[in-house]
Amino acid sequence: MLAGTVDLRLPGLTKLLGSLKGACKVETHVGIFEEASYPDGTSVAYVGYLNEYGGHNPPRPFLRRTQEKKFNKWLGIYTNVLRGGITAANIDKAHNQIGIVASQDVKITIKQWNPSDPRMNKPATIRAKARKSAGAKGKNQAGNDPTRVLHDTGIMINSITYKVEQKK
Repeated sequence: MLAGTVDLRLPGLTKLLGSLKGACKVETHVGIFEEASYPDGTSVAYVGYLNEYGGHNPPRPFLRRTQEKKFNKWLGIYTNVLRGGITAANIDKAHNQIGIVASQDVKITIKQWNPSDPRMNKPATIRAKARKSAGAKGKNQAGNDPTRVLHDTGIMINSITYKVEQKK
């Protein structure tokens, strides 16, 4: 080492940077995945997409709205777990904890969605949901409020989950 210079190599820095590089290769995905389907074979992810972005109904962005409101909460989970050390196990733990919490947060967003945001279900939709609920005879949808948006049979909300994946 030359006189008048400072050695900036910190013990364990290479290991820490390697762990951080690994952290950048992990992703948590929250939503409805392609495996989920309704009894008639309709893709739940497709129905979720139509609800999120609009199609047969106005957009009701339950995923994007949850992310906007809860991102800092999820970031806090990540930070708190990694305070225990930046290890592969803690990175995995953080992503799994975020997945659990975020998928629950999305479900809460759906459950608390205001029926008039951006507008109520059409009268024909309300009538159809009321008929379905009345004919359910003890199934999950019995007694559902037909004016409630983003909820009919309960399949979509129950299909919200998460996956932690390694990027390539």
